[in-house]
Amino acid sequence: MRVQERQVPRTRLSDSVASDLKARIVSGDYPVGTKLPSEKALAESLGVGRSSMREAVRALAAAGYLRSTHGVGVFVISDRPNGIGPLDLTLAGGFTISDLCEARIAIESQTAELAARRLTDHHSELIQTILAAAADPQLPREDFVALDARFHREIAEASGNPLLLHMWDSIAAQFEEYSMKVIGMPGRQERAHADHAGIAAAIEAREPARASGLAREHVVTVQQELVRLRTAGGTT
Repeated sequence: MRVQERQVPRTRLSDSVASDLKARIVSGDYPVGTKLPSEKALAESLGVGRSSMREAVRALAAAGYLRSTHGVGVFVISDRPNGIGPLDLTLAGGFTISDLCEARIAIESQTAELAARRLTDHHSELIQTILAAAADPQLPREDFVALDARFHREIAEASGNPLLLHMWDSIAAQFEEYSMKVIGMPGRQERAHADHAGIAAAIEAREPARASGLAREHVVTVQQELVRLRTAGGTT
């Protein structure tokens, strides 16, 4: 299949390369099931370095568009249309996974702080119910991740700020996608639950600074584990 090549200025970063490649997938230039050209050929066709091309492929694999199989190649596995849905935040506007984690830190540290100041009995009960349900060590990963998302969303609701809640909802799908990748790491489920218990305790104790700090630390830890997972090839 002949694909008309478009040159991408070398001054652009890998996120722009990923956006360009995603556009080709969405438009049908590279249909689902297609094996992409080699990394070298793709990089040359876009006028960028192989390192930028490699990062772009990793980002699209993380977003669910591509799958890389060592020794075989990279295949298109989804052609979801470009839009403004939560999943597209990974690349829309040039955002990266690091941008997403930084956004989580900003949102969740603030929602935890405000929740500690504004906690109601109703929200307190809901948070504790979620924690209790997630404490089961035999809980399937999918169920734990769903409860994980509910926990953070409930804190956003408890903050009393509807815009912060809206911001959390806008990244919820990405949160669950990457949580599913991280949760399989040894001990991750137990560490996540312990982190949640600490955050909840600080909120219950009406300690805004401690709640905010623990929420930030929790996301930073997840970010570090995501980096290790990506380095090991877990997102491909």
